[in-house]
Amino acid sequence: MCNKCREVHNKWQPHVKHRVVKVEDVREGRVVIEKEVYCQEHKADKKKYICTDVCITCKKFICLRCRMLYHDKKGHTVQDAEENNASTKKHIESLQARGKTKATTITNHVTCIKNQKKRVTDHIAGKKAEIEKKYQESLKKLNERKAALDQQLDTQEVKLCKILDEMKDVDERLITNIESASALAGNCMKAPLEGDIIVIRDTLSGELKNVLDRDDPEKKLATNVADRAEQLIFTPNNQCDQLNIGQVRFMKCELVCDVELSEKGNMNGMAATPDGRMAVGSRFGGIDIFSADGQLQKTVLKDVGMLDVGFLSNGRHVVLNDNNDITLYTQAYERRHVTFDTLSNDEGGLGRLTVDSNDQIFVGYWKAMKIHVFLQAGGKAIREIPCNGYIPMTITSYNDLLVVTYVDEVILIDKDGNSKHKVQKSNVIAYAAVTQNNSIIIAWVKHDDGLVSIDEYTSDLKHVQTLFSDFRIEKPERIWYYLREFRSGEIAFCTPDRLYIFKLTITPVHE
Repeated sequence: MCNKCREVHNKWQPHVKHRVVKVEDVREGRVVIEKEVYCQEHKADKKKYICTDVCITCKKFICLRCRMLYHDKKGHTVQDAEENNASTKKHIESLQARGKTKATTITNHVTCIKNQKKRVTDHIAGKKAEIEKKYQESLKKLNERKAALDQQLDTQEVKLCKILDEMKDVDERLITNIESASALAGNCMKAPLEGDIIVIRDTLSGELKNVLDRDDPEKKLATNVADRAEQLIFTPNNQCDQLNIGQVRFMKCELVCDVELSEKGNMNGMAATPDGRMAVGSRFGGIDIFSADGQLQKTVLKDVGMLDVGFLSNGRHVVLNDNNDITLYTQAYERRHVTFDTLSNDEGGLGRLTVDSNDQIFVGYWKAMKIHVFLQAGGKAIREIPCNGYIPMTITSYNDLLVVTYVDEVILIDKDGNSKHKVQKSNVIAYAAVTQNNSIIIAWVKHDDGLVSIDEYTSDLKHVQTLFSDFRIEKPERIWYYLREFRSGEIAFCTPDRLYIFKLTITPVHE
C-alpha cells in the first residue's frame, strides 16, 4: 500500500495490532510472511477473508468480518490469533513441566517399591536361614516338615511381592500415560493453524491435565506391605519332638495407648509394681500408677520428689531423690525410718536405682562411676562395683548380672563390674529393660528426630528380633526416657511427657 493508504489503515481501530512491512523486506527474505488462514465461512462468495482472531467461545479461527457481524454481537470472547497461540503454547509447556515433575515423583515411588520388595525378600531369606540352621542341627528326617515351613514363607513372599508388583505396574502405567499425553499435547503445537486444531489442542491439553491431577501414590502403602513381611518370625521347637523344627508365625507390636502424664515434662523414673501395674515418678512429687491398658488409677506420694523409683518383693516403694537419698515406703505409703549411706549428689553425681530379685538395692553414680549395693535394712553399702570405662547412666537387675546403659551402648556386667557382653549402635541413645521370658529389650532413641526402635536380645546380647522400627513419638525437651515391661507382657516406654504402651500379638501363618 502507499503511504497515504497506510496512514488511513493505521487509523482504523481493528488494524491497531496489524504489522506492516516493506515489500522489499519480503522480496529479499528479511521478513517471512506466515501462511495465511482463510475463513471457511465465505467459500460461497469466492472471497478470501484472512482469519486474524480466535473465538474462545466457539473454539475456532474467525475473520474480521465474522467477528464484527456475528461473534461480537453475541458477546463471545474473542482473542487475537497470535496471542491465543502464545497463551496456548505457554499453557501446554507448563503442563509438560508438571509432567516431568510428576514423572520424577512416580519414579521415586517405584524406587521405594523396589526397596520395600528387597526388605520383604531379605527378611524372608533370613528366616529361611534360621529354619535351615535348626533343621541341620536336628534329625535328617525332617524334609517334609521343612518343606511345609518353606512353603508357608514362599506363599507369603509371593503374596506380598505380588501386591508390590501390582503397585509398581500401576505406577509405571501412570508414567506411560503422562509421557504419552505430554507428547501428544506437545506435538499438536506443531500442526498447521487450520481446521479443528483449536479443538484438538484443547482436548489433548485437557487429557494431560486430567492425568496430572491424579493423586500421587502413598509410600506408606508399599511400606506397610514390607512391614507385614518383617512381622514374620520363626519360633524354634524346644520340646522333645525333634521332628517338629518349629513354627512360622506373624509377630506384631501394636500401640495400646499413648497417655499424657499428669506432671508433663517431669518424669524421672519408672518401675513395674509387684501387682502388675506401672509406676511413673515425677521429680517434683508424685507417683502415677497406670494399668496395662494405660488407665491412670491413682497418684501417690504427691509431695515426694524423686530421681528414680523401684519396688521390693513385699510391695514397698524404694525412692531415690535428687541428692541420692534412699527412702522406703510401705504399701500404705507410710515412710519407713531407715537410712542408707549413699554418696551425695556432690560426691557421686547423678544417681540411678534398681532392685534385684533378692531385694538388694543398687545405686549407680554418674560422677563417681561406681555402683553401691545395699540391703533393705539400710546402713552402709555391702558391696561396691567399679564401672571402668563406662558411666552407669541406667542400671537394671538381670539374674546375677546388671544391664547398664551408657549413651549408645548396652553393657552386661557381673557383680564385680566386669563387662560380659556389649551391644552398640551409632547416633542413638540406648535404654534397656528385662522381660518376663528372661530376654533383654532395648529402646534405641533418635531424640532429634523423635523416633524410637525397640529390639529384643538374648542373655548374651545377641539380636533376636526387631519389635518395631522408627516409631514416631512426641519429641520432649528433656532427654530422659525409661523402658520397662508389665508383668502381663506389655511394653512401657516413657518420655518426660508421655507414656506409650505396646502389646505383642502373635498369630499363625495360614496356608
